Amino acid sequence: MVRPLDSLIEKPVIVYTSLVDYRGILKEVTEEAVVLRGATGWHQIPMDRIKDIRPG
Repeated sequence: MVRPLDSLIEKPVIVYTSLVDYRGILKEVTEEAVVLRGATGWHQIPMDRIKDIRPG
């Protein structure tokens, strides 16, 4: 089964949360979190904090 975010893996994205917007390359998506490789390092963002994910 293909999940909607699978098409964005290895592509630049912007992850919007209520406090911060993260930009980076989407590396992994799980039920618990999203993992990005950003300019300042790796970011693991819990799903309950994410408002939106868009191509960047």
